[in-house]
Amino acid sequence: MSRESIAGKQVVAPHGSMKEVLKGTCREALYAPAVYWAYGRYRRWQQSRQIEREQAEYEARARQMGLARDWLVEEVHERLHKLLALRGIYPAPKTKDQLHVVYASGHSPWDVISIVPSLARFAKVTTFLLSEHGFNAQSPDWVQIRDEMNVRFIDFVARLHSERPVDVILTYYSGHHVSPQTIEKINAMGIVTAAFHLDDRLYFRGERLGGRWRGPAAVARAYDLNLTQAPESLVKYRVESGIPMLWPLAANPDLCYPHNVPFRYDVSFVGTAYGNRISTIRYLRRHGINVATFGQGWETGFLPADQFQEIYCASRINLNFDDIGFTSYQCGKVRDFEIPMCGALMLSTHNGHLEDYFNIGSEVFTFKNIRECLEQVHRLLADADLCQLARQQARERALKEHTWEERIRMLLQVIGFVS
Repeated sequence: MSRESIAGKQVVAPHGSMKEVLKGTCREALYAPAVYWAYGRYRRWQQSRQIEREQAEYEARARQMGLARDWLVEEVHERLHKLLALRGIYPAPKTKDQLHVVYASGHSPWDVISIVPSLARFAKVTTFLLSEHGFNAQSPDWVQIRDEMNVRFIDFVARLHSERPVDVILTYYSGHHVSPQTIEKINAMGIVTAAFHLDDRLYFRGERLGGRWRGPAAVARAYDLNLTQAPESLVKYRVESGIPMLWPLAANPDLCYPHNVPFRYDVSFVGTAYGNRISTIRYLRRHGINVATFGQGWETGFLPADQFQEIYCASRINLNFDDIGFTSYQCGKVRDFEIPMCGALMLSTHNGHLEDYFNIGSEVFTFKNIRECLEQVHRLLADADLCQLARQQARERALKEHTWEERIRMLLQVIGFVS
């Protein structure tokens, strides 16, 4: 699944059919609290049950298969190299001029402007972006044309590979985009394939569309390496015969850096309007907090990805929601790293995994419910020195440990193309 603030999620029409209401969110929902409250309760129950049932199912299947819940990076390296050796692939370190990587995605701006430049520090990078090839994965006729896209993708890679051998293909695709057969044909060319997946605690399978799951479950076995930022999801890929690796999100310091702008907002949020975000922001506003909101579903509407950073820096406090959909379950978001990388202050829903990346309470701050969110806002707005120190420390941590360059280095080291 793609980053929610720019991915074009469908919207809720409170006056529409139940099927339409259950598919997404919309601006109108912001002005119909009673309708949205009822809708939100249903979605929270529905999505939470789905996460719980799917996780329990995969963990039970893993126990039956004798699989460990997760792997160490060293185990990932060992299993990956055994798999590649079966195809006669023995990766060895290469220089930037020697290494050739293809990056393929639906062209959601955040990943193209963040990940591709970081890849280019290690390799010659060629992109295959759906929009540049005349495809739109959100179009109503996508099921009819996605096979055509798959053929185009294979032909593109084959032609490119004949001109200059491709070493690795990294995709931001799932079953919604490619078939396992497509990836297997690329594997057969002697190319290492890897894919990263977001929000797979909820969308690992997703809906069935055109005969296959829309989520990574449909293609996990075909890719050489599956990258997830949710430790809970590792077991799912293993059960589906894939090789998974924990690969946290990150930020690009060339894009995310402190902007010398005055504070214009006490509290802001950049992202799509849905789920707990709406109820939390409503609560803050009812209690006198002026929250500026930017993104799809809010009054301001869609915001280009390269405009987020100045808003982060112009805000005394940046709200962040790691909740998946309407649930209280957590999954990492790119904002987890982009806000601190900008030298901005982040107040996030409490995510236990966030403690793996930042010091809670000194670098970033969290809340467990809306009342605690309000308390934290009042406390932080009243303590400028604490906030300024947190901004500095969080940026230092992000620069040291959480750049896309470090994530790419980690990926290429596991494959073997970087020593």
